[in-house]
Order: sequence, then structure tokens, then C-alpha cells
Amino acid sequence: MEEYEFFPHQEERRLLAEWKKEKDRKRREEIENELIHLYVRFGEYFKMSSNPDPKQAKMYLQKALKRKPSHSVANYRLAHYNEGRYAEAACHFHQALSGSMDEPLNDTQAMLSHMILVNCGIFLALNALKQMEKMETRPYDEETVERYRQAIFLHRIEDFHRALYRIITLESDEIVTEETYFSEQERFSLHEVMLCLSEQDGFVVRYAGELVKLEYQSFYALATILHSERPMTGEDVRETLFQSFFGRDVTDAAVRKMFERLRARIPFWDDIIETTRIGNKAARRRKQGVSYRIFCRASDIFPWE
Repeated sequence: MEEYEFFPHQEERRLLAEWKKEKDRKRREEIENELIHLYVRFGEYFKMSSNPDPKQAKMYLQKALKRKPSHSVANYRLAHYNEGRYAEAACHFHQALSGSMDEPLNDTQAMLSHMILVNCGIFLALNALKQMEKMETRPYDEETVERYRQAIFLHRIEDFHRALYRIITLESDEIVTEETYFSEQERFSLHEVMLCLSEQDGFVVRYAGELVKLEYQSFYALATILHSERPMTGEDVRETLFQSFFGRDVTDAAVRKMFERLRARIPFWDDIIETTRIGNKAARRRKQGVSYRIFCRASDIFPWE
């Protein structure tokens, strides 16, 4: 082994110092790739050495993913440290299989990932069934549950792709087939905002022939305002979106800043959203005559639910 393998902190400090001083963007990217490679290598070293140190291994793999969340090998290695936490393991294995192609899994790693994903899925499904049995005696909305049960609760693997999609509009919230889901996206209505959430394209907003990709926080903020039947103040957004949905608190100033960025990011913002006043507070709402449709997976949850 090379000498620096036994002194990871020293090598890490050297690369971090070089990265901070470097002004050239291309060279900074090269240094960051060196750092990521170093973290993955140390993650493997502390797992497979004669004196394994799982804590150190996880720490370095997490550092690699902090800089590059799509890194296939780092996700693959970290997935093995989620013993008993099947949802986390499945998430990392899935990312490992669909992650960056600059350092992809080899065929053996890919096969093992698929095999373990099957086990994770079986465990999660069995656990979900047990929880459903326990909840049968609780007071839930039977009409809504039965509607979803008929549409998306699958008893055969052949039905897996039948009804995993959902379209939300002003008037309805429907579970639809895959065919309907994609065909409806080709149908555009005048003054309609289309919001699409998918693993492939991310968070996309379309209006009047224009398309904008957003990060998740901005996407859910826009969806929340479009869905609301009343104007929403910054405080409403902070409580509904951040505190209840994202599970964290932010200042009113941060909410204002988010809307400033949204308005700058979305060229048709003023065509679909208007600002009014509630007392001395600014409030935002969907413009009269504007409608919306949200395309998502049946399992996706939104702030108003």
C-alpha cells in the first residue's frame, strides 16, 4: 500500500487546502474528483483492512457522497452498512445502479445490488402489510383508502406498472394508468401550468410553451401556491411548507428570498402568480383564469395532504 493510505487526514488536508486556493474552475473540479476518489478508497480500505473500522469507512463514504451524491461505488459500499435499515439500503443500491457513469459498478456489483434490492423490497412489503393489519381497527377515511386500494394496491406482480401514477388538478386527484399519465402530458391547455415530478427529469414546470427545471424546494413552493384556494402569506408558506412538510424552520426573510429567486428563475411567474395584501402582509395566489395539473407518482406526497 502507498504510504498516504495510512495517513488519510494528512492527504485530505492537502487536497482541501489546494482546492480552496485554486482559482481555475477546471482544476478545482479535478482536485474535487481526487478528493472523492480518496474518500472512496479510504472507505474501502477501512472496511477491508486486517483491522476493519466500519465507523471510519462510513465517514469517508459519506464524505464522498456529500460531494457527489450520484457516485455509484460510494453508494454501493455505503448500502452495505445499513444493516436492518432496508429503506436506506435500497435507496443507496438504487442510486448505485443508476448513478454516475464515470465510475460505474462492475457486473458483479450490479448483480449483487439487484439481488439485495429484491430482499429489501420483500422485507419492506412484508412490514407494510403487517402495519396495514394493525391499522385496520383505527378510524381512517374508508372511502379514500378504498379508492386507493382498488387503484394501486397490487396483488400480482404483473399489475406492478398498472397504476403507479397520479394526476392532480383543480377539480380532481386521480390515480391513472401509465398510458393515460404520459398521453395527458401531451395535451396542453391555454393558461394551464403543468408541473411534472419524475426521477428522470427532476422537477419541471411548463407554461405557454416554456419549460423550467426547479430544485425541489422551489417546486413544492410553487405547487403549494397554485393549489391553495386562498392567498398565502410568507408565514403561511413557512408553516405549511417548511415546518410541516420539510420539517425545519426558516425565517420570513428566507421565504422572501426564495420567492425572489423563483420570480427571477421562472420567466412566466407574473403570468401565473399575483401578489396581493392581507392586512400589512404580502400574499401570493394563483391568477384568476390560470389552472394547473401536477403529474407525479401515486406515492408522492404534497404539503397540503
